[in-house]
Amino acid sequence: MTYPHRVLLIDDDDDDRYLFGLGLNEFDSSIELHCERDCEVAIQKLAANDIAVPDCFFLDWNMPKMSGRECLIAIRAMPQYNDVPIIVQTTCTCPEVKQEAEMFGAAYFYNKPSNLKELTQRFRQIFFNTSIGTR
Repeated sequence: MTYPHRVLLIDDDDDDRYLFGLGLNEFDSSIELHCERDCEVAIQKLAANDIAVPDCFFLDWNMPKMSGRECLIAIRAMPQYNDVPIIVQTTCTCPEVKQEAEMFGAAYFYNKPSNLKELTQRFRQIFFNTSIGTR
């Protein structure tokens, strides 16, 4: 089984990006992680091909300025990313948010874990038990 080798995380929270990087490194230190803290900047860089095409995106749903929802829609509007899975992460527990994310093209949705162990387990679940890990 293969899983992503290049991941793009879009999340405005410094602590969440740090924890994500630790968890991804613990899961597999060979995975290349690129982080963006602002959806608008990420979209501009993706549109200009200033970022290498990731094998998957991780997108925070609750973002300032441009929301995760708007970012998801913008990424899905770019043909070069049609086949790249977008995993939405959030602190929101509303089932409507999950439905909305899936409706706009999210491949997977989860609530942000509160610690490194849970996050690493989440990576195992995403990469080994879903179609995301078989790209």
